[in-house]
Amino acid sequence: MVEENRRLTGNLSLEGISLALRLGALPFERIEPRRVLVDLEWTGEVFRSGKPVVDYSLVCSALKNGVETEYLFIEELAGDILELLEERWPGAWTVTVGKMFPPVDPPMERASVSITGGYAT
Repeated sequence: MVEENRRLTGNLSLEGISLALRLGALPFERIEPRRVLVDLEWTGEVFRSGKPVVDYSLVCSALKNGVETEYLFIEELAGDILELLEERWPGAWTVTVGKMFPPVDPPMERASVSITGGYAT
């Protein structure tokens, strides 16, 4: 068992979190909700008072209930997610939001943006 008074830092990766929301700069993209993939990376103190600092089931719930249902740009969504995470869990976060099959020519599978914020504790 991890010693309670020992300070351990590390990384947590949460990959392929699937959110359903309306996303796109073009009006037809926002008619129906689409699957948007979110990857998160967190760096910080892993345990505090004998418990993990970040409970990833709570992170997923916060994303599901804490973001808007419609965005024009993936950058806006990533910023909202970063703000939500930083308010609740200290540490350094990187948020990657991917839009599947954006309407471009030639076709692509995914467009994504990553933003970083916070600090390592």
